[in-house]
Amino acid sequence: MTAKSSFLIHLSCLALASHTVASDDLMSLIDMPLASLAETKVVSTTRNAQSLADTPASVYVITAKEINRSGARSVADVLALAPGLHVAKFSNYDWGISARGSNQALNNSLLVMVDGRSVFNAMFSGVDWDLIPVSLDSIAQIEIVLGPVGTIWGGNAVNGVVNIITADAESAPQGKVSVSAGNYQYREVKLHEATQLNAKTHISGYVEYVEHMPWTSEEERVQTNQHFGVLTGRFGGRLDYQHLENTLNVQFGGIRSEEDYLWAKYNPHFLFPGKPSTEYFEQVMVAQEYFLGMNHVYERANADTWENDAWLTYSSNDSTDRNTQFARLDLDSRYTLNDVVGTQLMLGVNVRLIDEAFASYSLQDQFTMPYLRTTQSPEFFNQSYGLFANWTVPVTDRTTMMLGSRWQYDNITNRVAPQPQARFSYALSKSQRLWAGWGRAIVTPSRLELSTEFQQNGYIEGAQFSDGNKYDYFYSYVYKGNEDLAVESVETYELGYRFWNEDRLQLSVSGFYSQRDNIRVYKGVSSNQWVISDGSSPGTSGTVIEEYVSQYIDPLSTQSYGGEIAMKWQALENLQLNTNYSYKRIIGDCSGAICSTNNEVTYNLENQPNHFVNAQLMWDISANFWMSSMMQYIAPSVLHPDSNSETSARWPRVFNVEMALSWLPKVGYPRFTASVENLGANQTIEYPETFGAFQNGTQYWVTAEWDYAASLNR
Repeated sequence: MTAKSSFLIHLSCLALASHTVASDDLMSLIDMPLASLAETKVVSTTRNAQSLADTPASVYVITAKEINRSGARSVADVLALAPGLHVAKFSNYDWGISARGSNQALNNSLLVMVDGRSVFNAMFSGVDWDLIPVSLDSIAQIEIVLGPVGTIWGGNAVNGVVNIITADAESAPQGKVSVSAGNYQYREVKLHEATQLNAKTHISGYVEYVEHMPWTSEEERVQTNQHFGVLTGRFGGRLDYQHLENTLNVQFGGIRSEEDYLWAKYNPHFLFPGKPSTEYFEQVMVAQEYFLGMNHVYERANADTWENDAWLTYSSNDSTDRNTQFARLDLDSRYTLNDVVGTQLMLGVNVRLIDEAFASYSLQDQFTMPYLRTTQSPEFFNQSYGLFANWTVPVTDRTTMMLGSRWQYDNITNRVAPQPQARFSYALSKSQRLWAGWGRAIVTPSRLELSTEFQQNGYIEGAQFSDGNKYDYFYSYVYKGNEDLAVESVETYELGYRFWNEDRLQLSVSGFYSQRDNIRVYKGVSSNQWVISDGSSPGTSGTVIEEYVSQYIDPLSTQSYGGEIAMKWQALENLQLNTNYSYKRIIGDCSGAICSTNNEVTYNLENQPNHFVNAQLMWDISANFWMSSMMQYIAPSVLHPDSNSETSARWPRVFNVEMALSWLPKVGYPRFTASVENLGANQTIEYPETFGAFQNGTQYWVTAEWDYAASLNR
């Protein structure tokens, strides 16, 4: 499907809808009217509910309606609707997502949370997008804040924050079951239930199970393993209690994923004579996360509020590049004085304690495993303590100023890192706002980059060498951490404008300039060779062992600039169009000895796509039918004119269309939805070829969803 044909589809939908009379009761569907910016509340910028119109930051909200109509099956797929984000699919369950910066499989500059609980893996500085323990059907809205929010949320809120807000128990789905099936062995079952215990208490819960192939690729390299599967189960529960000045929310849940995997074991002849040089076998890798926590809000008679959060999280993964487990306790307390001489002042404190444990490997493992991560101190008690304050001052009837800072200490580096911010909002009119902001945020230091080693091995039996003889050849690439690294930080300036026309139109425009310092890169530090004359395989002259060691250093920095334009338009009563465009440009810089002979490290920083476009069209054809279409376009990256990199290092062009058509035969009956994704991008790769990413095929599936509670109540 070409870009022209996709445009014609969207245009024809607009034309057809203009002739459609919504004579049926459209309110039987998800609420169609577009909420005004003034009525939309967000919490991710200040941690207090605030009108989106008055929020002095680049904030975008994806609503429950937009999630439902998108047909998306994961949080990562949903985020393709937001401006300022680069969403790239690596395989059928791996994504890389970045905000205003460089994209990579694990991104340390985008903080991701569910109801304020971090799902960011502090041990690996990134997010496993397929392991977020939340149901799409339970999400009330997703708030995306672009730019630094370190004052409010702490480390890793550098280029943005994604906060997934779930529905309270009273608003959660009550008695709903859905079943989905599609190609590439996709199967999914969901069950949601909610009820009211008494006038003050509501509870809700869900269980979900999904299985699918790890690849939707037709590449030859995966065909022999296409019988593999990924099995994922998730569950969650919530209790909401409200009485007088007290509001209590208790949540628990978890996710467990099992992935079939082809693993190899090397048997160097000098260690394992008589065994095959390489043994291949299938195994199951398990990743899981479970959590329990609560949020309590006490509203005083003078309108002050005292809010407390406590979250306990357990996570484990047995993949050899991240064979770890941790138990994390997050405690957060903040008090908001809502009238300090006409201003609002929030004061807070947070504690994060992580009991970390890396797996231990023997010397033999280091010769037999294809890759593994090791550390000299497998167990570590990670501690972080923070103080933060945020002061909102109405300067005039039209102008509001926000000043704040956070001071965070961690025992990994034994340093205190400040994260200040200053923001301003000016009301041009009742429906127009101009805002500006400045902030500094840090990347939370992790043992991944400071004190671990990642080792990649290879083994060839009977390799031909330049001296004319054959040797058994074992080689190893070791990537070492560095405890002397400086804290990575980003400083950003922003300017934005908002306009809205009640429930018909929302328009947001923002621009930014960022300076990022102390970016890591590997530097080669040594290479060693050993020759063992005895014990090699027959017909060889010995065993050659080579080791190439690199270590993290931090000489890189970048300047980034760009902006976003986002629009939501209620074209007709039964038709909504959401569209946005984003631009970013990265300029790399390098200081130190490594830079004098190698400009490629800075050129690699600049090798990122610059242009991003996406659109969503939602059309309620009648009370029985709705359709939705999504389009995503990412321009290819442009290599620096002086770069020596091959074209395979470029980020490719991505053009993808997803469509869904839903039919509700009658109120109380199951709803049937047919969906398709990757139209126009069938069997293309969304990463540079050098990353080894997989092709993504066109996927289609059908979902039957039954609101049985509503049927029984009729």
